[in-house]
Amino acid sequence: MINFILNRTGVYEKSSSAVSVIGGADGPTSIFFKKNAKLTLKQKIQRAKNKIKRFYVDKTLSCESHSLDEVIEYIVNRYRFAEVDKDAEEFPEEYQQMRASFIIQYAPELLGESTACPKLKSESPKDVEAYIRQSEERMQRAMEIPSTEFDIDFHKFKKAFDDINDTMYIVIEKKYAYIGGGAGGNKKVVKNFQSIYKDIYRYYGVTKEDKVSKSERYKDVVRTLSQ
Repeated sequence: MINFILNRTGVYEKSSSAVSVIGGADGPTSIFFKKNAKLTLKQKIQRAKNKIKRFYVDKTLSCESHSLDEVIEYIVNRYRFAEVDKDAEEFPEEYQQMRASFIIQYAPELLGESTACPKLKSESPKDVEAYIRQSEERMQRAMEIPSTEFDIDFHKFKKAFDDINDTMYIVIEKKYAYIGGGAGGNKKVVKNFQSIYKDIYRYYGVTKEDKVSKSERYKDVVRTLSQ
């Protein structure tokens, strides 16, 4: 079974000068060293290709945009996604995970003593372990912040398949303009999701002002269409 996830920040993503940690409610699940690592020839070639792709997307991107409400209508009507009910078993945990990650990203002052992002002292196993533990504690603290202090407008949409092992979903958060998603199952489903995901972002689009100012929305769209 193949799993594929595309989104802006992941369920939880925070970076330091040396690493990027991505995880969920139970804390970081992956850690990537990035800044001081020497790039291989293959990585350099890939970076060059990505730069060319972004340049092409920028030059061909038309200034037509749609609201997130229109995007929701689009994925429901065109691709037959159905919104997951808020009473569904999977909903509360995923909502809480995203809410906590957004607290860390947009309102870290609510975390009290955990406001500052953990620092990685070195790349030794001991320091990396301490860094991950501190990140987990910070995530847990964010989970404890009541929704009355910080809330999000979280929506999840799923597409049904005959094979229960095939899955495809889109997540939209309307307050902070987030679009993410993922797919699992056979290669055909995953490949189809990649195409659908890019089409959704193309429909979401950018305004002329976004393109001129290189806004976060513009960066998200270009990054996604360049993948």
